[in-house]
Amino acid sequence: MIKTQIQLEDWQYSSLKKAGAEAGRSLSDLIRESVSLFLKSNKNKNMNPLQELAGKYSSRSTENLKAHDRAWAESIR
Repeated sequence: MIKTQIQLEDWQYSSLKKAGAEAGRSLSDLIRESVSLFLKSNKNKNMNPLQELAGKYSSRSTENLKAHDRAWAESIR
């Protein structure tokens, strides 16, 4: 782990300390969990919109597609 310092607003600090006391967890543990959740939620925002759609829909026949459309459809499967 890397040690770092952050500054919190008074309300953030007191809310985290209270939540930590209620859950039996440390302030640093809650902050690490919060950072992990934030990073995971933003992970999909970096994806290409077409990549987000890949695999969400059932495949159909590509026989009636033009060659360039067929090649694209095959490339994302």
